[in-house]
Amino acid sequence: MLKLMPMNIYDVAAQQARMEDQAARGWFAASVPGIFFLAVFEKGEPKAVRYRLEPAPVKESRPDPERLAAYRAMGWEYVDTSGKSMHLWRCDDPEAPELHTDPETEAQAYDRLFCRHRKVTQFWAAITALLAVLAIQTLLTDRTLFTWRVEEWQPLWREAAYWGFLLALALAAFQQWWSLRRYLRLLRAGVPAPHGRPYRLACWLSVAVMLLWGFYIASLCADMADPRSRPFEPAETIDAPIPYVTEQGRNSVQALHWDNWLTTDQWWTFEGMGGWETENRYYRLRFPWTADDLVESILADYEEKGWPVTAWQVPGLDEAWVSTRSDYGYWFLVVRLGDQVWSISTGTTEPTVELAERYAAVLAEFQ
Repeated sequence: MLKLMPMNIYDVAAQQARMEDQAARGWFAASVPGIFFLAVFEKGEPKAVRYRLEPAPVKESRPDPERLAAYRAMGWEYVDTSGKSMHLWRCDDPEAPELHTDPETEAQAYDRLFCRHRKVTQFWAAITALLAVLAIQTLLTDRTLFTWRVEEWQPLWREAAYWGFLLALALAAFQQWWSLRRYLRLLRAGVPAPHGRPYRLACWLSVAVMLLWGFYIASLCADMADPRSRPFEPAETIDAPIPYVTEQGRNSVQALHWDNWLTTDQWWTFEGMGGWETENRYYRLRFPWTADDLVESILADYEEKGWPVTAWQVPGLDEAWVSTRSDYGYWFLVVRLGDQVWSISTGTTEPTVELAERYAAVLAEFQ
């Protein structure tokens, strides 16, 4: 049977206490914790059993025959190995001596493990720092990045799943380092480390980490719900209020609702076919101060593509900008009122102040 264990194999006292308590209930560990912090237990007669985790002297999948024979002579049987670094031993004889009685000698064995773990931690810390620097540099230099962040399908729950996954990784790494450091501190001081300690909180921590990881994996599978895989719907069939300005009436407007954690409401509407068409992206920003950032990002995208941008003064709007792509005969209009931003692209006639005022009236209605 699979049973939940403390998530950290280096939390030696908690691991041993969990196994010994299960043995007293008739379940005996047949493996060390593996994927998802689960260990295999086999049913037997309840009895007092000692379990001990021991760091391997070198990376090995199994102790050498001499060590197996020596430990068996002391009353200890080999059970399993974790990651070629930790051996698990079991003793059914309460009179048998302990595996290790000298804390300083035991500390030397753990020192090798601690140094290896520290090098791995330093490597990943350096990688993380490099990625953080690159991310910050991109945020500071790529003026169009914010538009992409707002327009991608990223509901709030999916953003939470992403950060929860990173939190789980950081929590697991810190817990490993802290447990090993705490255990070593006693041994280096010449104090025998405890063979057991309360483990229920550590098991609940395993549950929390698994839930965070599971939530993240589920969010990756949720791509099937991405609205980009769904067709536009006629606006007249949608009950929710949709901000739009139409040339031919509501029955000609196609709409698609968009979820993104940076917006509280977002609509993508489309009207027209063939010789003329209008495509609108409406955003209501969750954080009002980011509305300016979104406008700036949209305009930066136009400028990078070589499309000239001109500011307009339109009554009822905080900002209004117009741009054109002359090679295709497309016009672009960007308007803002408070936390609402509207990006309009049209292949019809050149936008006018009167058209911008119509958009201003709709924004005022939705404010």
